[in-house]
Amino acid sequence: MRIKFLGGAGEVGRAAVLVKTSAGSVLFDYGVNFDAEGRPIFPEHVRPKDLLGVVLSHAHLDHSGALPSLYVSIKPPIYATPLTMELSDVMYTDMIKLSGYYLPYTHEEVKAAMESAVPLTYGEPLELARDVTLTVYNAGHVPGSAVSVLEADGRVVVFTGDFNLRDTALLRGADIYNLPRHADVVIMEATYAAADHPPREKLEAEFVNAVKEVLEGGGVVLVPSFALGRAQELMLTLAKYDVGPIYVDGLARQVNTIVGRYPHLLNDYDLYKKALEMAVEIPNAYVRKAAMQEPSVIISPAGMLKGGASLYYFKRIAGDPRNAIILPSFQAPDTPGFQILSSGEAFVDRTAVKVNARIEWFDFSAHSGRRELVEFMRYFSGDTRIVLFHTEPNAAAGLAGRLAEEGVDNIYMPLAVGEELEL
Repeated sequence: MRIKFLGGAGEVGRAAVLVKTSAGSVLFDYGVNFDAEGRPIFPEHVRPKDLLGVVLSHAHLDHSGALPSLYVSIKPPIYATPLTMELSDVMYTDMIKLSGYYLPYTHEEVKAAMESAVPLTYGEPLELARDVTLTVYNAGHVPGSAVSVLEADGRVVVFTGDFNLRDTALLRGADIYNLPRHADVVIMEATYAAADHPPREKLEAEFVNAVKEVLEGGGVVLVPSFALGRAQELMLTLAKYDVGPIYVDGLARQVNTIVGRYPHLLNDYDLYKKALEMAVEIPNAYVRKAAMQEPSVIISPAGMLKGGASLYYFKRIAGDPRNAIILPSFQAPDTPGFQILSSGEAFVDRTAVKVNARIEWFDFSAHSGRRELVEFMRYFSGDTRIVLFHTEPNAAAGLAGRLAEEGVDNIYMPLAVGEELEL
């Protein structure tokens, strides 16, 4: 068995890992990154005819965004939870709308990919070929996300995709205790290898208090948010503490509806229903204007203020000190979100927008932090080979170095696309 890193080696995002077995190859994820101009960067190519199938961990574009490019002629099966496939369809449609000129696929290839889906259920093994078995478990990252266990050639491979061990308002933490402790190799994301996340209860309380202060002062709170996962988490947090009114714009509205059809995958469906009842969807410009005429919370993509409806609100509320812009996630360099955190202004449509509104940042990450990554690694036996991918090299090296001091010497870090590991 050989493992080839088509993307995600020495970088965060563009996840794509090929596991070569005697029966054929299994591709885990096939995502994209984006350059400074918003153009997609694809993983190394793989021939669809060589694939037993593709296993998709979840619908975020850095894990799924390149997948339709494989569905031009030969159509290998895609193994994923039904929710992941529904959400992926929405994400692809939005990606074509925003980046279609740069994409090697159209709605036709997306349709072919959707038609190739084979549904997975947590905990139920599925045979991909003779003596090749796949089982997935809840990953705790976004609704429908999955940690995979592949058994082939007498070997056991665990692929995490993105995962989170801790419960959140939206999801239960990853189901790691059904994973095989004596796996041969664990390919795990280590996005936050250098950082811990704050306790969730403390984070929620600080976020809610900041929102309340602005609302009580007569201001509008803009929360630029990722449409999938983060928007729903924030809605539930506000509903949990009865804070409103809440307005939801952009792609998050569609995601809310889809996720609501899978109550068994949520941590607290009653809270989810309450959040949907509290939230007002924004369908047009008239309601957008109305949302800013009263103290309110507006949750809107894009999460880094790089496009989407959030820019509409940002340009209109940034100048008023009664208002607030609360950023609930990582902000990549060269994005407006990063600019306002570092300098208090952002360039939007080639114009500098000075921010007089209150600026806050909260770490509502859906990834495991450093502490949880170590906990996850220690779950497996000392003979299990641990592969850290989907991470910055320096961060991963620091984590590996710390564990080496404790006698842990089973960690491997691929540093370049195309690198291979033999088992």
